[in-house]
Amino acid sequence: MKRTQKSIINVIASVGTNAIILITAFIVQKALVSTMGGDYNGINGLFSSIISMMSLADLGIGTAIIYHMYQPVAERDTAKINTLLHFYKKCYIVISGVVLLIGVVVGLFLPMLVGDVEIPDSIYLIYALFLVDCLCSYFLAYKKSLLYADMMNYIPDTIYFVTYLVQNVLQVYVLVAFHNFILFLIVKTMGKVVSNLLISLYISKKYPFTREKDVAPVPEEVKTDIVTKVKGLLCHKLGKMLVTGSDSIVITGVLGLGVMNLYTNYHLIIGGITALLNRIFETLTNSVGNFLLDSNREGNREVYRKIDFINFWCFGCVAVGMYAVLQPMVTLWLGEDFLFDKTVLFVLVVNFYMEGMRASVNTFKEAAGIFHEDRRIPLVEAVVNLTVSIVLAKLMGAAGVFLGTILSSLVVYLYSYPKYVCKPLFGMGYGQYVGQTLRHLLVLLGILGMTELCIRPMAGWSPVPNLLASGTVAVILFHAVFFLLYGRSEEMKYYWMLVKNKVRK
Repeated sequence: MKRTQKSIINVIASVGTNAIILITAFIVQKALVSTMGGDYNGINGLFSSIISMMSLADLGIGTAIIYHMYQPVAERDTAKINTLLHFYKKCYIVISGVVLLIGVVVGLFLPMLVGDVEIPDSIYLIYALFLVDCLCSYFLAYKKSLLYADMMNYIPDTIYFVTYLVQNVLQVYVLVAFHNFILFLIVKTMGKVVSNLLISLYISKKYPFTREKDVAPVPEEVKTDIVTKVKGLLCHKLGKMLVTGSDSIVITGVLGLGVMNLYTNYHLIIGGITALLNRIFETLTNSVGNFLLDSNREGNREVYRKIDFINFWCFGCVAVGMYAVLQPMVTLWLGEDFLFDKTVLFVLVVNFYMEGMRASVNTFKEAAGIFHEDRRIPLVEAVVNLTVSIVLAKLMGAAGVFLGTILSSLVVYLYSYPKYVCKPLFGMGYGQYVGQTLRHLLVLLGILGMTELCIRPMAGWSPVPNLLASGTVAVILFHAVFFLLYGRSEEMKYYWMLVKNKVRK
């Protein structure tokens, strides 16, 4: 199958499955709030954030190994593929031990993290089940790197999708029938184990050479390069963990579990949509990784501009749409008691956009293996974020936490991306990249302001008419401004021609 065909299949499968997964997650969240209450919902959100930080322990080894696997997969060098897979397997055994150790240490501080909360179940038992679920995510996971390098993301995505649906049905049944949060978590863990087993069986059948036991050790120069990239990725993952994962801890520690209960619901929607859109660009990373094997700066820049155009179109439109529909959506879903005010919503949406606009640059950055060069930047971003978020949280409440995240991202946009990615890969000057990024942001803010003026009279409507009318107005308004400003751009002409050619065929 050709590279382009694989990319299209991967994107369609990823978007389709993640969209349905997001919808089913709403149902599970509604069942959790309705049957177990706000305290369990807050704890679920807090522990999910804490455990997500445990992914730091993989040190980016998977990303570094996939980068080294592009060439042997393209050449069908089974011996080298096996060498990398077995090295990855050994790494994951060590990683599991590190995760367990970190998890036990964090568990000692649970009363401090959770605060005063009265629930019948032990918070230590709940946390232990979250930790086991994290450890199970490493079970046979190393094999998936082969599918990603071979641009067959749709295989693990489909398997995960089916098992996730079954898991969600069982979780809702457990909550409604037994009101048992412990059993709810056990079902979640079993779903992860089953999906990894099925993926492993598929790989063993598809690539029978992976069952060979006699495997050569990783060449020293490859191991050295992996270690170098992992050192850089460690800084990136640590920085990302502090920037994204610490929001929940800051909210709980400074503002309390009640605010965390509200944020968990918004985070589910925004995080789900972010994951849905990011999957498109993550899928493109493998295609770009293959493309970079035989490209130049001019070719890189042309592809980047096309991807960045789609990046702004997708995240800009969704950001404006979310600003319009999130309040009536949460009201319809859970009730008015679970609403943030409009100031918090605005900052959340802008933060979503700023995070999403990294996708086009990160697609090339990860595909090109640029991890070591900018290794200190995420740590600087994390320190700025944590400091500013805590200060602003005390001054502004929940909006201050997310405003701190937005301000810290300027370190990446104004320094890291122009210096380490855009100039070496695309030959773009500092002013060219920053100017383009700033123009996109100003356009978005202008459209958000116009959207607020248009939907404000609808605030008193019932949730369903409000959601439909506000969403329609937001999408039409965004595209009216978008086509007015970008309708004659080279990127728009390219995609228009692409659509016309497809229609003709």
